[in-house]
Amino acid sequence: MSRVLLALHRIGPYHHVRLQTAATLLEIHALESRPRSQEYPWSFEPQGSYVIHQLSSQLQPEDDPPLATLDQQLASLLNRLQPHVVVSVGWADRAYQRLLLTAQQQRIPLVIVSDSRERDEPRSSAKEALKRQLLRGYSAALVAGRESRAYLEKLGFPPHAIFQPWDVVDTPFFVHATSQFGQEATTEWHAGSHFLCVSRFVPKKHHAGLLVAYARYQEQGGNWGLRLIGAGPLQTELEVAIAKLPDPSRVQLHPFQQLSELAVSYAQASAFVLASSSDQWGLVVNEAMAAGLPCLVSSACGCAADLIDHGCTGWCFDPTSPEQLTALLHRCERQSSADRAGMVLAARRRLEAFSPETFASGLHQALEWALAHPRRSRCAALTAQLLSRRP
Repeated sequence: MSRVLLALHRIGPYHHVRLQTAATLLEIHALESRPRSQEYPWSFEPQGSYVIHQLSSQLQPEDDPPLATLDQQLASLLNRLQPHVVVSVGWADRAYQRLLLTAQQQRIPLVIVSDSRERDEPRSSAKEALKRQLLRGYSAALVAGRESRAYLEKLGFPPHAIFQPWDVVDTPFFVHATSQFGQEATTEWHAGSHFLCVSRFVPKKHHAGLLVAYARYQEQGGNWGLRLIGAGPLQTELEVAIAKLPDPSRVQLHPFQQLSELAVSYAQASAFVLASSSDQWGLVVNEAMAAGLPCLVSSACGCAADLIDHGCTGWCFDPTSPEQLTALLHRCERQSSADRAGMVLAARRRLEAFSPETFASGLHQALEWALAHPRRSRCAALTAQLLSRRP
C-alpha cells in the first residue's frame, strides 16, 4: 500500500470524509500547514484511519511558519515518513513551495491538487510564466472538474497526467439528513417555503446581486422567503440591503453553521441558490443537490460546468443579469412536484461522479501515475525558491 503525505491548510469535515475513504486504498498521512486557521470556523476534531501531522511556530493563524523553521519541519517529516508520493493542495503558499523543494531534494514525486480556473481573476503573463515553471515539478494532478482541468492544460500540464475529482462531499450523509429532518418544523424560524443560500459574506459570493433579483421577485408577487447562512465582513452591508427590500421580514440572516446544523437547514429549505460572481467550485451546490434541493447556480461557479445541466439537474444563470435570476426564482416556485422529483433524481445521478469513492479512485490513479512517471525540474525548484523567499 502506497504511503502518501497530503498537505493542506486545515482538515475540515469535507476533507475528513475524503481522507477516510482514500485510507481504504492508501496509507494516508495528512499535514496541516495552518492548523489554527479560521478561514472556515469549523468545530471539528478529525479522528480516523489516517495520521495527522501539523506545522508549528506560525506567528498568525493564517500564516506559514518562518522560512528556516518551515524547512526544518518539512525535512524532518519527510525523513521520518519516507512517503512514496507527496500531495500538495495548492501551489501559492510558502509552505507548499518549500514542500516542493524538499520533496524534489529527496526525489519524492509530487501531485498537485487544483480547482483554479483561468477566469477566477485577471491573469498576468509574468505570473502565468512562473506558474508554468512551478508546475513542471509535479508529476500528476488532481482537479475539481472541467474548467480546472482546462486551466492546467493551458499552463502546459500533460493532459494524460490529470485526474479528478477533488471537490466532493459525503453524499449519503445529506441524503439521510433529508429523510431524517425534512418533515420536522421545530426550528426557531417558521417561514414556510424558502430559498436557501449558504456562503461566506464576502464580495465574490455576490449577495448584493441575489438581493436585487429577490427584490424584483417580491415586487412581482413571489411568495417564497430567503434564508442566508454564513459569516464574513459584509454582514452589516447585507443587513442594510435586506432592510430596503419590499418585505424584509421574508429574509433571515443566520450565522455560520456546523455540518450537523447545516444538514437540517438543507432539509427544511425548498430550493438552493448560489449567485457568486466568481467561485472556483462551490461545494455547497454538491451538498444541496445531495440534500434533494433544486439548485439555481451562477454560471461563474466552477461546479456549474460539471454539475448543472440547465433545466435537468438544476438551473444556471448569468450573475450579471438579475432579471435572469428573478425569472428562475419564479420558475422554481412554480415547479410541479413531478418535475421537482425528476430534477432531484437527475442531480443525484450526476453527483455519482463526484463522490468520496470517485475522489479516492482519482487520487489513487494520480499517485500511480506519479510513481510510474516521476517529473523533476530544476526550473521548478528555482521558481519555488524564488517565490518562497519573497516577503
